[in-house]
Amino acid sequence: MIDELALVIARLPADEFWLYFGVVCVTSALSFYLFFRYWWRYRMMQDTPTAKIRSAPQGYNEFSGVAKMLPGEPIVAPLTRLNCVWYQYKVEEKQSRLVRGRSKTSWNIYETGVSDGVFSLHGATGQALVDPDDAEVIYSVSDTWYGSTPYPSAGPGGFSSRRLAIGRRYRYSEQRIHHDEPLYVLGHFKSFHAMELPSKCESLAALLQSWKKDPKALLRRFDEDQDGAIDSAEWEKAVFIAKKEVHRETAKAGLQKQGHIIEKPGTGRKPFLISTTMEPQLLRRFQYQSYLALGLFFVLGLAAIWGLNSRI
Repeated sequence: MIDELALVIARLPADEFWLYFGVVCVTSALSFYLFFRYWWRYRMMQDTPTAKIRSAPQGYNEFSGVAKMLPGEPIVAPLTRLNCVWYQYKVEEKQSRLVRGRSKTSWNIYETGVSDGVFSLHGATGQALVDPDDAEVIYSVSDTWYGSTPYPSAGPGGFSSRRLAIGRRYRYSEQRIHHDEPLYVLGHFKSFHAMELPSKCESLAALLQSWKKDPKALLRRFDEDQDGAIDSAEWEKAVFIAKKEVHRETAKAGLQKQGHIIEKPGTGRKPFLISTTMEPQLLRRFQYQSYLALGLFFVLGLAAIWGLNSRI
């Protein structure tokens, strides 16, 4: 059988042979790239310890917890109209065209979208915001259904199902992560202030200005020689006391308003991963996928070399 296949390859027209040879080589190279991609994720996850939100160091960390919607306007998936913490969707249009006298159909992308809304990760020791922009997301729920309009009038299993679609058909795909689902996040962790506080200079100026608006209270508090005026030494003491008050209030406000966020790392080499599959299962998945990609690289590479040798 191998000899027959070699004979077939030797008799192929040159353009067909080089086309097939190029496809095999490109697929082999892609397999090698996927091997490094999966293996790098496996190694990064294995080498990064799971941190606690309350005591996590600034920088690259991994966390586990539960996904939560933030108060206020909810994140709504556009096709199913369900509340969730994250979604991505795609609408495809079925089109027909003539190719060499035959009618062929294909699904062309009509519209796509992905959620960029921030949600919350609740861990055992605290909570952190998650900004999913540019994240690699492994979701838990995926729905695909069909309809006759660009935007579905019903969700999966509704009256817009494939059986009832008439005329030009559309295919809808939507993936989601829902509230209260377990979540694993690997990304850049940093603390921040939930609101920008005034600078110490601005706060000091505002405090001194408020004191000046009540001259009698200012004299009672700082006019030590009782001469009815605030001299330079007394004013310096007032400024010193005001600085202490500003420092105390700023520290107190900063402690109350401090929060955390997990986002895409500044360097593109480190993966930003959000997953409803927990770490042990993810490690096995990436390990198996890397082995599979490496095996495919060798098989296709040997096939390309053998095919070229048979041709020559």
